[in-house]
Amino acid sequence: MKRLWQRIPVMIRAIVIGYLVALVGGLGEFVIFANLKFHPEIPWMVPAAALWLWLFWRYLNGAGWPQSTRESRIRDLRAPSLSGEVWAWALVAGSLGLISVVGLGFITPRIAEIPRDAFKLSIDFASFPIWTVCSILVVISFASGIVEEVGYRGYMLSLIQRRHGWFLATMITGLIFFLDHHISHAYATYAFLPFFLAVSCVHALLVYSTGSIRPSILLHSVFDLIVIPIQYGVVGDIPVSPLRMGMDRSLAIEFAILILAGLGAIPAFRKLIAVSRSTPGPVSNKEPNS
Repeated sequence: MKRLWQRIPVMIRAIVIGYLVALVGGLGEFVIFANLKFHPEIPWMVPAAALWLWLFWRYLNGAGWPQSTRESRIRDLRAPSLSGEVWAWALVAGSLGLISVVGLGFITPRIAEIPRDAFKLSIDFASFPIWTVCSILVVISFASGIVEEVGYRGYMLSLIQRRHGWFLATMITGLIFFLDHHISHAYATYAFLPFFLAVSCVHALLVYSTGSIRPSILLHSVFDLIVIPIQYGVVGDIPVSPLRMGMDRSLAIEFAILILAGLGAIPAFRKLIAVSRSTPGPVSNKEPNS
């Protein structure tokens, strides 16, 4: 079986492994539905999800059986510790990049045909206490940030990048990331493909610049926590296709934010790469510029 698996092209193996890792990690979100069924007034989902994610992370970072796969798990997870200076510039560059990408995400449903109910959740938040609603948002955001970055920018990207280089690895992980959401989320129509590719580019650039998925995990989680309440109407609402009535002021502002944040991210990433390359020891990304 092992010899047969090794004969499968690296691209296919990477997609299968990365997707399965994300799928298994995502099982932790079932504690949300369990909590809503059993004592929804007590948000016990938070410690339960935290325990699941801790065990998930520990195993993929080398703990547990079998010891023969320990080194490969650590290598493909790609999560070494970083210096304070690298962390600081990673947060600056990544935040600017993601602000630009989020701007694209908010603009897309205003210029493309998106189903009217695309941003509706099956959960009726109004029927639960505010602390339970906040707990749901926290669990969804941080579970997605950890699990998706581990699966896509960790295992999937690592395997493809070592064989085919950074560009193809970034595009493939972005495409698979989009297809996964296209199947499971009503809003992820093909109009959102550029958005998902842009997300993949920012996170892959963070991994390339730092050699670690840790900044991507934190930024992914925090941005989800900010955007998801707006996306699903918990706070505010997302307008759909107003360009039939012409350009409005809010849309012009969103375009301006997209452009300015994107331009600001360029020198920030250059500085991040310079700082990371000059950092001694395991925190530096020493891989060649493939």
